Amino acid sequence: MPWSDEITLIHADFNNALDDDGFSAPRLGGHITIYASKKSVGFNEFFKAKQAGYTEQMKFDVYTAEYEGQTIAEYDGKLYRILRTYIDPKTSGEYTELTLSDLKEKGAAR
Repeated sequence: MPWSDEITLIHADFNNALDDDGFSAPRLGGHITIYASKKSVGFNEFFKAKQAGYTEQMKFDVYTAEYEGQTIAEYDGKLYRILRTYIDPKTSGEYTELTLSDLKEKGAAR
């Protein structure tokens, strides 16, 4: 499994957070940059996400010990919402799969 991608995991507060124009926007907190392994998004997952109003952009495997419940990820200069996490039992919990969606998609500021 290649661990050649760097992503930044960011803590964010979505409760009652507004930007300068009064629109909902997360307050960004502490962050950590880690190595990750980028994975492909399956057709079935992509279709189900689309039905729910999300565009599933990408998935990454990260070391479970490095993921601390962050809700935002930055990859290649763009911010994404961490839509779903899955601790892989096949790796004895060593890896957590992060599913990312565009931050501006439905529910992004909730």
